[in-house]
Amino acid sequence: MKRTFDVCMAAVGLLITAPLLAVISVLIKLDSQGPVIFRQVRVGQGFRPFAIQKFRTMAVDAPGTGLPLTVGQDSRITRIGRILRKCKLDELPQLWNVLVGDMSFVGPRPEVPRYVERLRAEFSEVLTVRPGITDLASLRYIDEASILAYSSNPEEEYQLKVLPEKLRLAKFYIRHMSLRLDLAIIIQTLLHIARIPAVVFTHPELKAAVDPPLASPWTSLSSFIMRWRKPIIVVLDVSLIILANYSAFALRYDGSIPEGELHTFEQTVLALVAIRGVAFALFGLNEGLWRYTSIWDLQNIVGGVLTSTVVFYGWVHWVMGISGYPRSIFAIDAILLIGLLAGVRLPFRVLRDKPIFQKKRKVLVVGAGDSGERVVREMKTRAEFNCQPIGFVDDNIGLLNQRIHGVRVLGTVQDLSKIVERLKPEVVVVAEPNAAPEFLRDLVIKLEPYNYFSATSRMLSPWSVSATTRRRNSSEYALGRVHLYADSRFFLASWESLKIPTQRELL
Repeated sequence: MKRTFDVCMAAVGLLITAPLLAVISVLIKLDSQGPVIFRQVRVGQGFRPFAIQKFRTMAVDAPGTGLPLTVGQDSRITRIGRILRKCKLDELPQLWNVLVGDMSFVGPRPEVPRYVERLRAEFSEVLTVRPGITDLASLRYIDEASILAYSSNPEEEYQLKVLPEKLRLAKFYIRHMSLRLDLAIIIQTLLHIARIPAVVFTHPELKAAVDPPLASPWTSLSSFIMRWRKPIIVVLDVSLIILANYSAFALRYDGSIPEGELHTFEQTVLALVAIRGVAFALFGLNEGLWRYTSIWDLQNIVGGVLTSTVVFYGWVHWVMGISGYPRSIFAIDAILLIGLLAGVRLPFRVLRDKPIFQKKRKVLVVGAGDSGERVVREMKTRAEFNCQPIGFVDDNIGLLNQRIHGVRVLGTVQDLSKIVERLKPEVVVVAEPNAAPEFLRDLVIKLEPYNYFSATSRMLSPWSVSATTRRRNSSEYALGRVHLYADSRFFLASWESLKIPTQRELL
């Protein structure tokens, strides 16, 4: 599957970028003497050497002078070369390397033989796969030249610090390799190049590798949109009001609106915009942040549209005196407008904090009541928890095999051992507001043989949603080897010896 993807995408990429490749070739020839393509021996899969291809970005005699690394504002780089390197366009010829099988789109970046020989044992695992155009290390060290420029000995810095980290990330990629991860890395690379501050995949070990750029044109655009958010929303809503009303006429008359009805539309649309505008303002449709769109917003959308439709009906018939206005238009228009208003808002909520690839901890929830529902809802809506609920355990037999937010009730507490053996959760959350110490002790005894509680794995009861509402007074309870940290909202049990969690750890 990976090789098929590489071949297809490389072929398509070469065809699409052919005009750009030609333009860049001409600019390189006009800018400096020497060949257009720079070839260098790199070590590929199975320690097989191959010639990597790039657009030449340095003076023709650069390989014989200076370091083998590019550091800071290297004087050997040509004028066109600086632009190509900044936009990563010098890597485009590597599409040919991918097509012929020397490389892959995603994989550990290939190194020169001198570095590989020094760490041959480390590279033995890394070179079990094809090297790639981009990888996790490319994201972390996307501006490697600037990083090395701060070192007094760039080559030593690269060999002792940068290269070992690249190898660590390469091994991590190999352990988690999948088409989904490849797509996430490719998209993340394109976003970094475009300096778009967005993250499409996360993992606790890779946080530093995927941080979005701090400054970019998109940051200014985002600030501008937030500053003028309300006028932008008003303009968009007005456009949707007109579109929905016109579409209602088009649907009513099968796409061919009679001239008389078209005149009716033109005669009434301004009144419709004014009435709906007032109703939307009263229902607060231009005030909410779309990334937090909820049922409350949907209720306001429905309320605003239905209220304005009733008022508009009265205005058309009793004020404007247009008795021939088709009644079906009112219903079709309202349904279309509700769909359009919800349709432009919901994607911001659905896509918010929804990375393509995210390594999450598997969580088993004990308790399928209201607290359990809140636990799962928080896990599913807040990516910072980095948790994936895999099932409920509850003693209420009537809930068996039922689902809450798509998460199934797997069995009772008596089935806990079997469920743990089968699903191997990393965290167990106790969603019982009034859990007795005896109940918690019994759970700990059941889970102790599986050694699930490490220095970072804890058992919480119930899930803490808001740290600001908790009281500061708290007490400690000891249950054998387990230390329970309790306050007014939850219990926390961990295998962290006598260590008591700090307030920061509880957040």
